[in-house]
Amino acid sequence: MFRWAGKVALVTGASSGIGASIVKDLAKQGVITVAVARRLDRIQELANEVKSEPGKVYPLKADLTNEQDIVNAFDWVEKTLKKPVHVLVNNAGVSVLRNTIDAKMDEWKKMFDTNVYAVGICIREQLKSMKNHNVNDGHIINICSIVGHRIIDFPGFYVYTATKHAVKVITEGVRQELLKEQSHTKVTSISPGYVATELFDQAGEYSAASEEALNTLSHLQSSDISNAVIYALSLPQNVRIHELTIQATGEKF
Repeated sequence: MFRWAGKVALVTGASSGIGASIVKDLAKQGVITVAVARRLDRIQELANEVKSEPGKVYPLKADLTNEQDIVNAFDWVEKTLKKPVHVLVNNAGVSVLRNTIDAKMDEWKKMFDTNVYAVGICIREQLKSMKNHNVNDGHIINICSIVGHRIIDFPGFYVYTATKHAVKVITEGVRQELLKEQSHTKVTSISPGYVATELFDQAGEYSAASEEALNTLSHLQSSDISNAVIYALSLPQNVRIHELTIQATGEKF
């Protein structure tokens, strides 16, 4: 039996793509899932789509660039569900493609706020949630990227790459610190290659050209990543996947 059935998972960036696939798969496994995103209509549709599954989905609107919104989301779980957040999936991400030397700091800030700072805030709040309920066997899953491991020569992609390098280091830092505290909470980083999602829909000046170029490449589907999340969660307590890299067969990056 899936060990997380009846427990609470919180998934960020749940309105589309990888996040939506993860929410669907968790619901199928009987997990109570809080789907967090800015587009409330999209996550409400998602909740309705899976209402016949064993796990209930709660749509929750939050702007991950706003720290108080994130804190409020975890407070909502505490007050409404009265359970700890056992599973956290930091999936939300944004990419604005622009030459680094043509820097626009509002774009940099948007990427770091969403891709890095929100990850840290969510981890802090999840650990606080578990501590309040005397739980120390949760699971933190950060959706990173292959560009968190190497630098790819791709137009306008370097600042986004920097945010994913940060996520990689933060993930390892959290793992080491939890080990020192003798916590049984697992930390997993999943690094996909190119996945067909909405990431480049509003990516900036290189958006159309980049999407056209990427569409000619081998690529993954969102379900490929959600399958990996379920796999990592389904392993016994004495087994942990720390880093999992997933690429389409034939991808050249």
